[in-house]
Amino acid sequence: MFKWGFRSNLKIHGADEPKSAQLQLKDSKDTISLSKLIREKLPVIDTSKKLWLNPFLFNGTLQTLYYTSHDSSKKFLVYYGREIFQYNDGGICSLDWVIPKPESKEEFDKLYKETLPEDSPRLHPRSRFFTKEELSIKKQGSTEETSPILVILHGLGGGSHEPLIRNLVEKFKEDSKSKDWDILVINSRGCCRTKITTGKLFTSFATDDIKEVLVELKKRYPNRPIYTAGLSFGSILNANLLGSQDPEVKKLIKASALVGCAWDLHDSAYHIDASWTGSYLFNPSLVKFLNKIVKNNFKELNSADPKIFSKESLQESKSHTKTWQFDSLYTCRTAGYDNAFDYYRDASPVRRLRYIDVPTLAINSTDDPAVSCRIPWMEAENNSYVNILETDLGGHLGYVQYSGEFWCTQVIHDYLTEFEKLIQ
Repeated sequence: MFKWGFRSNLKIHGADEPKSAQLQLKDSKDTISLSKLIREKLPVIDTSKKLWLNPFLFNGTLQTLYYTSHDSSKKFLVYYGREIFQYNDGGICSLDWVIPKPESKEEFDKLYKETLPEDSPRLHPRSRFFTKEELSIKKQGSTEETSPILVILHGLGGGSHEPLIRNLVEKFKEDSKSKDWDILVINSRGCCRTKITTGKLFTSFATDDIKEVLVELKKRYPNRPIYTAGLSFGSILNANLLGSQDPEVKKLIKASALVGCAWDLHDSAYHIDASWTGSYLFNPSLVKFLNKIVKNNFKELNSADPKIFSKESLQESKSHTKTWQFDSLYTCRTAGYDNAFDYYRDASPVRRLRYIDVPTLAINSTDDPAVSCRIPWMEAENNSYVNILETDLGGHLGYVQYSGEFWCTQVIHDYLTEFEKLIQ
């Protein structure tokens, strides 16, 4: 919180030539390295110049507060059609597909009322369930389509309504080079008003939840390349999946981007508690939101696992103000651990960074008040497939510019679209 300013320095950490991953160019026998693609083909990343951010948001805390208090009714007005996806274990997530702006609000509201299941919570603004006909088309898929699909993984307890996600969607849909991309957000179990149907919460180990969706997408659209982008908690899931040493992952994901990844969850738990804003502002807010997910789904959770989700634990959680307390009470136990810190050590993506073999660009700020600022740059420089873009201003999912847009969304857009344009 003591780093002040609005002109950020940029550094790129990754393997230099010739150790950087060599990527096959389209319509050519030549290759280009991942390092060269990022350093020379993306003008938005210029390490020789300062990155100018909003001067009124002059530290990581203010950048992060802007993100958490963003008014979704006035900016980044994205529309979604919802599909419920069932996992092999009986749990569900929701897939929010980006849809065109409706011709009339009345028609959208009509479809919203007609498609909302009786037992479903009210959805966020500009979101509705697909009609049976729309859903049938989605599930049927196509072997002829070749345009890319972007799968976005949201922050802790968040969802498709997050401002950075909606800003990212706008970047793709407003650019003629990427407007034909299909974009969907995987809303994790219990998130974004998705019901929980088993005793399982989302955890940093829930990589199979993501993989199951990607496998289904590949079945529907075998000839469409799939890209992933993870934000905050979603970047943890994304990184753990990429580094899972599962040979199928490289076949499913062409390239990936991460923003605000908590590489070391153990260190992050101490980091967020080390500052006044983290201890008394961000941590309590996160815990309150996480407790709300448990409370709203308590009947189903208690029925599936009464030892963990009991009336006593529900009462105890009301006094908690730190995320590690919530994770000790619920998350770690559903993942098979006795305490949060053993869970954090094993679930940290830094343990799997060396195994990532999908071209990945990560963005981290050293003034992030929510996750560890100890960036694993040496690990990145020893993995030919990973580049970490380090900034010294930007906060957590911030990088807010004077326009109110998030600079990191431009980086993600340019990286993935340039990758799709150039790489086989």
